[in-house]
Amino acid sequence: MDFTITGQKPKKEYVYINKNGKIISNDVDKVYAQILIEADKETYYIITYQNLPLDPMGKYQKRQAYLETKMQKVKKKTFDFYVTYLQTNNSIYLTRTNRSYQNG
Repeated sequence: MDFTITGQKPKKEYVYINKNGKIISNDVDKVYAQILIEADKETYYIITYQNLPLDPMGKYQKRQAYLETKMQKVKKKTFDFYVTYLQTNNSIYLTRTNRSYQNG
């Protein structure tokens, strides 16, 4: 038997993360990572520039408002490395993020 209600879409929920690796309640602030939660499935995204993870403390730090960045879907492992980098500013995690991102 099928008990689904027709016309009802699964609920989507976003979790936004800022440049300090902290969860923020809105998307007004600059978002560096996000999680899309729908129907018990999580999809992970990080911000990229020129198809590489964006370093908020790097050489483009002063020009981020003018860069054409986009949110790119990534694996959980890549997402975790990136958020750890945002929280700790330890460059080894950015290196791991880049390697994991390039390996797909």
